[in-house]
Amino acid sequence: MKIGLVTDSTCDLPTDLLEKFNIEVVPLRVHFGTEKFIDGKEIDSAKFFNKIKTSTEMPKTSKPSKKAFFDKYNQMLNIFDNIISIHVSKGLSSTYDSAKLAARDIGEDKVKVIDSASISLGLGFQVLMTAQLIENNYSIKEILNRLKKAKEKVNCIFTVEDLTYMKEGGRIGKARAFLGSIFNINPIIEISPITGKVNPLDKIRGNNKTLQKMSELIIEKIKDDNKAWIGILHGDRPETAKKLLERTRELLPGELDVNYFQERISPTLGCHVGPSVYAFATLSGEIINI
Repeated sequence: MKIGLVTDSTCDLPTDLLEKFNIEVVPLRVHFGTEKFIDGKEIDSAKFFNKIKTSTEMPKTSKPSKKAFFDKYNQMLNIFDNIISIHVSKGLSSTYDSAKLAARDIGEDKVKVIDSASISLGLGFQVLMTAQLIENNYSIKEILNRLKKAKEKVNCIFTVEDLTYMKEGGRIGKARAFLGSIFNINPIIEISPITGKVNPLDKIRGNNKTLQKMSELIIEKIKDDNKAWIGILHGDRPETAKKLLERTRELLPGELDVNYFQERISPTLGCHVGPSVYAFATLSGEIINI
């Protein structure tokens, strides 16, 4: 049985891995006023964060249509017997809903749509694990069971200095954004693996303390496992992301088997958190011993 794999443009997996495993991507769209761009095709992360600096419009996003998924699934079913379609948390985006509606029209015995309950590499790691399972000839039932367990092990945590974008997106109130900027307070926020929604974890004053806390959280999330994937992510903060990676490596136990990923977040995610974001995602444990 041949299994195809679909995700969306918020997964933040590097292009070489998407191509290596033949992972199909259905993109979201980014809007600057009346200008519209297909995420990952008409605008990449570098162009997006450069455009933010000059645009007078706050960027917004829109989900893929049901038709976009319907057409993608039909095209793939000419080659594959079944499709697994894994997407950004339905608690954060309606992308999952579009995919689910398309799957119902085609037949949910053919297309399995999965809510990752995460974003960025929290989603991407689930997609990558699935791709490796497909390559190793696991059955659909086995893959879905592993995905269910993986959702419980995925962590995605981020922080921002500039709260403007989260305020505009309705994630925090205007007063909290103002106070955060005045007092140099950086929120540390997770995407809850239970609800798939934004969940405040902590508030740290000062950038160095925030960086230290982020590295400590990475270790806390994976310390009891023997293998881990760690993704370090940022909007427009390459030096901060580099420091986070370096501090994490210094703190990690030497016996831990780790694969590192370093990526800029997608334009779609950048619309909601802005250029000051940096983040990490982890997936660890026996679940990734394939």
